[in-house]
Amino acid sequence: METKKSSHETSEQANYAGASQTQPQYQYATAQQQPPAQAPAPYYNQQQVPFYQNQVPAAAASHALAAGIFGLIVVGSGAMGANLHRVNAGTMTTGEAVRNSFAKGAVGGVAAATATAISSTVTAGGLTGLAVTVAAATGVSYLLSK
Repeated sequence: METKKSSHETSEQANYAGASQTQPQYQYATAQQQPPAQAPAPYYNQQQVPFYQNQVPAAAASHALAAGIFGLIVVGSGAMGANLHRVNAGTMTTGEAVRNSFAKGAVGGVAAATATAISSTVTAGGLTGLAVTVAAATGVSYLLSK
């Protein structure tokens, strides 16, 4: 005896048979097993440069330069402010005030740059670095102002 299939069973088989590439779950690309092999990176012979304890890195040099410029501006501006009082009082000319302010600013800039270079080379910062900076700046300023 032959069994007659219902229309529901026949449509399920038709959907399943025709679903090989039209259903959303079959529309994605198959994943590759492994990515393609790549060539190894080239080998560069990098020589090790020894680091000496007293060597000043480039970053410290740029910090010292920035501190020197800042010191020149701050000390020179402070000296010019004080000299303007003397100009107003008539005890100093404007040219003398500018020359004096620039000279004091240069001393302050050199002192700030030297102190920053010493502090960044010798210490790791913090209160010790601040103490070394103040002591070095005071010493350099004292020596240059004689």
